[in-house]
Amino acid sequence: MNRRRALPGILAALLAGLLPVAAQARAKNNQTYDGAVSFGSQLLYLDEGCLSVDGAIASGSFFENLKRSDSGIQPEYRKGNELVTEYPESLTASIRIIGNQCNAASGAHSPIFNGDAYSLSFEVDWKNGFELSRVPVTARCAGSSVLINPSGDGDIITAPLLTCQLTVASKGVPLANHLIVSVLGSDGKLLTRLSAAP
Repeated sequence: MNRRRALPGILAALLAGLLPVAAQARAKNNQTYDGAVSFGSQLLYLDEGCLSVDGAIASGSFFENLKRSDSGIQPEYRKGNELVTEYPESLTASIRIIGNQCNAASGAHSPIFNGDAYSLSFEVDWKNGFELSRVPVTARCAGSSVLINPSGDGDIITAPLLTCQLTVASKGVPLANHLIVSVLGSDGKLLTRLSAAP
Protein backbone atom coordinates (compact mmCIF):
# COMPACT_ATOMS: atom_id res chain seq x y z
CA MET A 1 0.00 0.00 0.00
CA ASN A 2 2.82 2.40 0.89
CA ARG A 3 4.53 1.60 -2.41
CA ARG A 4 1.44 2.64 -4.36
CA ARG A 5 1.28 5.96 -2.52
CA ALA A 6 5.00 6.57 -3.06
CA LEU A 7 4.93 5.78 -6.81
CA PRO A 8 3.27 9.04 -7.97
CA GLY A 9 5.78 11.04 -5.90
CA ILE A 10 8.71 9.15 -7.38
CA LEU A 11 7.39 9.70 -10.94
CA ALA A 12 6.87 13.42 -10.26
CA ALA A 13 10.43 13.72 -8.92
CA LEU A 14 11.83 11.94 -11.98
CA LEU A 15 9.90 14.19 -14.38
CA ALA A 16 11.00 17.32 -12.49
CA GLY A 17 14.59 16.11 -12.71
CA LEU A 18 14.32 15.62 -16.49
CA LEU A 19 12.96 19.11 -17.25
CA PRO A 20 16.19 21.02 -16.58
CA VAL A 21 18.10 18.48 -18.68
CA ALA A 22 15.71 19.03 -21.61
CA ALA A 23 16.00 22.80 -21.22
CA GLN A 24 19.79 22.62 -21.17
CA ALA A 25 19.83 20.39 -24.26
CA ARG A 26 17.68 22.92 -26.11
CA ALA A 27 19.89 25.81 -25.05
CA LYS A 28 22.94 24.04 -26.49
CA ASN A 29 21.36 24.08 -29.96
CA ASN A 30 23.73 26.87 -31.08
CA GLN A 31 25.20 27.56 -34.49
CA THR A 32 28.28 29.54 -35.44
CA TYR A 33 29.30 30.89 -38.85
CA ASP A 34 32.77 31.14 -40.38
CA GLY A 35 32.30 34.44 -42.18
CA ALA A 36 29.48 33.29 -44.48
CA VAL A 37 26.11 31.54 -44.57
CA SER A 38 25.70 28.78 -47.17
CA PHE A 39 22.85 28.40 -49.63
CA GLY A 40 23.57 24.67 -49.73
CA SER A 41 24.17 22.82 -52.99
CA GLN A 42 21.78 21.51 -55.63
CA LEU A 43 22.06 19.33 -58.72
CA LEU A 44 19.50 20.29 -61.38
CA TYR A 45 18.57 17.73 -64.03
CA LEU A 46 17.65 19.47 -67.29
CA ASP A 47 16.91 18.08 -70.76
CA GLU A 48 20.29 19.28 -72.04
CA GLY A 49 22.39 18.18 -69.06
CA CYS A 50 22.82 19.06 -65.40
CA LEU A 51 23.67 22.16 -63.44
CA SER A 52 25.46 22.07 -60.10
CA VAL A 53 24.49 25.16 -58.08
CA ASP A 54 25.84 26.37 -54.74
CA GLY A 55 26.76 29.60 -53.01
CA ALA A 56 26.84 31.67 -49.85
CA ILE A 57 26.09 35.12 -48.45
CA ALA A 58 28.74 37.26 -46.75
CA SER A 59 29.34 40.83 -45.64
CA GLY A 60 32.87 41.65 -44.55
CA SER A 61 33.35 40.25 -41.05
CA PHE A 62 29.65 40.43 -40.10
CA PHE A 63 29.10 36.66 -39.88
CA GLU A 64 32.42 35.97 -38.15
CA ASN A 65 31.84 35.04 -34.51
CA LEU A 66 28.08 35.39 -34.98
CA LYS A 67 26.30 32.82 -32.84
CA ARG A 68 22.71 31.71 -33.08
CA SER A 69 20.84 30.26 -30.12
CA ASP A 70 17.47 28.53 -30.47
CA SER A 71 16.81 28.37 -26.73
CA GLY A 72 13.80 30.73 -26.88
CA ILE A 73 10.68 31.09 -29.01
CA GLN A 74 12.62 33.11 -31.63
CA PRO A 75 16.27 32.55 -32.58
CA GLU A 76 18.69 34.91 -30.86
CA TYR A 77 21.92 36.13 -32.46
CA ARG A 78 24.97 37.40 -30.59
CA LYS A 79 28.53 38.52 -31.27
CA GLY A 80 30.27 38.17 -27.94
CA ASN A 81 27.90 39.76 -25.41
CA GLU A 82 26.23 42.00 -28.01
CA LEU A 83 22.73 41.13 -29.22
CA VAL A 84 22.45 41.38 -33.04
CA THR A 85 18.95 41.75 -34.53
CA GLU A 86 19.48 42.99 -38.11
CA TYR A 87 21.62 42.30 -41.17
CA PRO A 88 24.31 44.86 -42.09
CA GLU A 89 23.73 47.54 -44.73
CA SER A 90 24.44 45.21 -47.65
CA LEU A 91 25.30 41.60 -48.40
CA THR A 92 27.13 39.86 -51.21
CA ALA A 93 25.46 36.70 -52.47
CA SER A 94 27.97 34.54 -54.36
CA ILE A 95 26.46 31.94 -56.70
CA ARG A 96 28.47 29.22 -58.48
CA ILE A 97 26.94 27.29 -61.39
CA ILE A 98 28.76 24.40 -63.07
CA GLY A 99 27.55 22.86 -66.35
CA ASN A 100 27.71 19.21 -65.37
CA GLN A 101 27.03 16.67 -68.14
CA CYS A 102 25.43 14.26 -65.62
CA ASN A 103 27.57 11.51 -67.10
CA ALA A 104 30.72 11.39 -69.21
CA ALA A 105 28.87 9.86 -72.18
CA SER A 106 26.62 12.88 -72.60
CA GLY A 107 27.82 15.33 -75.23
CA ALA A 108 26.15 18.65 -74.39
CA HIS A 109 26.17 21.18 -71.61
CA SER A 110 23.20 23.29 -70.59
CA PRO A 111 22.33 26.03 -73.11
CA ILE A 112 22.89 28.71 -70.47
CA PHE A 113 26.58 28.40 -71.36
CA ASN A 114 27.96 29.53 -74.72
CA GLY A 115 31.73 29.67 -74.48
CA ASP A 116 32.53 32.37 -71.94
CA ALA A 117 29.06 33.91 -72.36
CA TYR A 118 26.01 32.99 -70.34
CA SER A 119 22.26 33.56 -70.42
CA LEU A 120 20.91 33.82 -66.88
CA SER A 121 19.14 36.36 -64.74
CA PHE A 122 18.41 36.61 -61.02
CA GLU A 123 15.55 37.80 -58.84
CA VAL A 124 16.11 38.39 -55.12
CA ASP A 125 13.55 38.57 -52.32
CA TRP A 126 13.59 38.86 -48.55
CA LYS A 127 11.27 36.26 -47.02
CA ASN A 128 9.56 36.94 -43.70
CA GLY A 129 7.22 34.05 -42.87
CA PHE A 130 5.18 33.66 -46.08
CA GLU A 131 5.72 37.25 -47.24
CA LEU A 132 8.23 38.04 -50.00
CA SER A 133 9.70 41.51 -50.64
CA ARG A 134 11.53 41.99 -53.95
CA VAL A 135 14.94 43.68 -53.78
CA PRO A 136 16.75 45.23 -56.77
CA VAL A 137 20.19 43.69 -57.26
CA THR A 138 23.32 44.22 -59.30
CA ALA A 139 24.87 41.00 -60.60
CA ARG A 140 28.45 40.64 -61.82
CA CYS A 141 29.21 37.29 -63.45
CA ALA A 142 32.38 35.76 -64.88
CA GLY A 143 32.66 32.59 -66.94
CA SER A 144 35.51 30.10 -66.71
CA SER A 145 35.97 26.32 -66.63
CA VAL A 146 36.61 23.63 -64.04
CA LEU A 147 37.66 19.97 -64.09
CA ILE A 148 34.97 17.57 -62.81
CA ASN A 149 34.33 13.84 -62.57
CA PRO A 150 30.58 13.56 -63.33
CA SER A 151 30.29 9.76 -63.39
CA GLY A 152 32.63 9.07 -60.46
CA ASP A 153 34.59 6.48 -62.47
CA GLY A 154 37.78 8.49 -62.91
CA ASP A 155 36.92 10.17 -66.25
CA ILE A 156 37.77 13.85 -65.81
CA ILE A 157 36.10 16.40 -68.09
CA THR A 158 36.25 20.17 -68.46
CA ALA A 159 32.95 21.83 -67.53
CA PRO A 160 31.87 25.46 -67.86
CA LEU A 161 31.70 27.43 -64.62
CA LEU A 162 29.80 30.64 -63.97
CA THR A 163 30.50 32.64 -60.80
CA CYS A 164 28.12 35.50 -60.00
CA GLN A 165 28.22 38.09 -57.22
CA LEU A 166 24.99 39.86 -56.32
CA THR A 167 25.01 42.96 -54.12
CA VAL A 168 21.87 42.97 -51.96
CA ALA A 169 20.56 45.87 -49.84
CA SER A 170 19.90 44.54 -46.32
CA LYS A 171 19.80 47.57 -44.00
CA GLY A 172 17.11 47.15 -41.34
CA VAL A 173 16.24 43.58 -42.39
CA PRO A 174 15.70 41.28 -39.36
CA LEU A 175 18.28 38.49 -39.07
CA ALA A 176 15.51 35.87 -38.95
CA ASN A 177 14.53 36.72 -42.56
CA HIS A 178 15.67 34.45 -45.40
CA LEU A 179 17.39 35.70 -48.53
CA ILE A 180 15.79 34.01 -51.56
CA VAL A 181 17.66 34.04 -54.89
CA SER A 182 15.71 32.86 -57.94
CA VAL A 183 17.85 31.73 -60.88
CA LEU A 184 16.11 32.24 -64.25
CA GLY A 185 17.06 30.85 -67.64
CA SER A 186 17.27 32.84 -70.88
CA ASP A 187 13.54 32.30 -71.45
CA GLY A 188 12.75 33.82 -68.05
CA LYS A 189 11.65 30.47 -66.61
CA LEU A 190 12.70 29.53 -63.09
CA LEU A 191 15.61 27.09 -62.93
CA THR A 192 15.91 26.97 -59.14
CA ARG A 193 15.58 28.94 -55.91
CA LEU A 194 18.29 29.28 -53.28
CA SER A 195 17.58 30.22 -49.69
CA ALA A 196 19.96 31.32 -46.91
CA ALA A 197 19.59 32.67 -43.38
CA PRO A 198 21.82 32.45 -40.30
